[in-house]
Order: sequence, then structure tokens, then C-alpha cells
Amino acid sequence: MSLCSRRRFRITPMRALAAFFLMVVLFWYSLSRQEIPQQPCSVPEEFTEKLHDLAYRAHLVLSKLGIVHFLCLGGLWGQVRIGRALPWARKVELCLIDTLRDDVLITKAFREVGLSATYLHAAGIYRIQEHEVGEDAPKVEVVVFEEDAVTQMVRRVGWTRRVLPPDCEFSPSLQCFPPQLVIPPLPAKQFGGRLMPVPREGIELQKYHYPNDWWLEIKPTDCTELQETNV
Repeated sequence: MSLCSRRRFRITPMRALAAFFLMVVLFWYSLSRQEIPQQPCSVPEEFTEKLHDLAYRAHLVLSKLGIVHFLCLGGLWGQVRIGRALPWARKVELCLIDTLRDDVLITKAFREVGLSATYLHAAGIYRIQEHEVGEDAPKVEVVVFEEDAVTQMVRRVGWTRRVLPPDCEFSPSLQCFPPQLVIPPLPAKQFGGRLMPVPREGIELQKYHYPNDWWLEIKPTDCTELQETNV
């Protein structure tokens, strides 16, 4: 091989870097081409009943602790529209107004009734499930709010929101709403055959949590309809 040929095929740092970059691009492209299996647009009735039962058990625990709590977010939409969890729901959301400031006491109260309660500090959410179940099992997410003395509004907690200015219009992720919507005692409505607390004034709370589309009924699009087969 001539000297010119050896120079032409010599591996230089720039060529090695370009080859590595090309390999990374091809790797991520191949991953993006892989189809992620979609979840069904509706869950089995047995799953939904477990959701209802889990939500009610969580309600009983919070009631015993004297904590103001209520159906909210997707859980409230289900109650308002059909009196139960939405057909595609894999979790039920409750919101609570934090006055105890005691994560240990709350998680212990759930543990005493056979439930696992994990507090997600970044999001300000308690994740409630049966003990020793998988990630796809029914779950209740208890979203923690507190009343802000400066804005006189109720706002989300969690350390990712602590760094935000206490301005509800500037920081929509605070999900602020007026405290008069959750003044106890709260009304109770049917949810899956059980009475559950809901905020005051119907869907008024949803206008704060879904300001851009609260009047729409939005169904999931990233799911697949199960085909019924006749035997």
C-alpha cells in the first residue's frame, strides 16, 4: 500500500468522533422505529371496581386523620360525567389540603390498613396501592395542596414548584384555585357506588385545573380499541 493510501485510511480523532456520532444517531433512530404497544381504551370492569374500592379506602384513611380531601382532576371528571371512574382510568386522583405537614403520620395511617403510600417529594403526590403489586395495578394518587397566605389561593406543593414565584397566572403548574371551593364540610357524591367528597360548585374547580378545555370531553387517543370476538 502506498504512503498516500495509508494516509487516506488513517483513523484520526475527527473521523472517530464522526463515526461515534453516526452510531448514536442510528441507535436512536432504530429505537424510535420500534412500536410501543398501546394500552386498551377501556380497562376491565374488575379493574375499575378495584379502583373504586381503593379510592374509598383512601378516603376513609384521610377522613380518620381529619384531612380535607376530595375527588379532583380525572377522578372528578369521572364522577361528574358518569358517577364512577372513567372507562380508561388506571388511577383515581384525590386532592388534599395539607394542614398536618406530617408525611410519616400519613404514610403510617395507610400502612395500618394494609395499603402502601409512597410520597413523591418532587411532585407532591402520595401514590397509594395495595402492598406488593406491580406498576400496572390500580392506584390512587393523592395530590397535595396548601393554602398560600400571600396569594390567598390554594396551590400545589412539591419541591419542583417551590422554586416558582407564588404567582398563579405566571406559574400555571401551581394549579391554583380559590379556597372557598373546598371549605368543609364538603358535599358527597356517588362514585362507583360509594359516597365520596367532591369540591363545591360542581365543576368550578375544573375550570382552574383545565382552563383551556374544561368544556370539552377529551378521550385518550394513544390507545387501541379492543375487538370483540364472537365464539
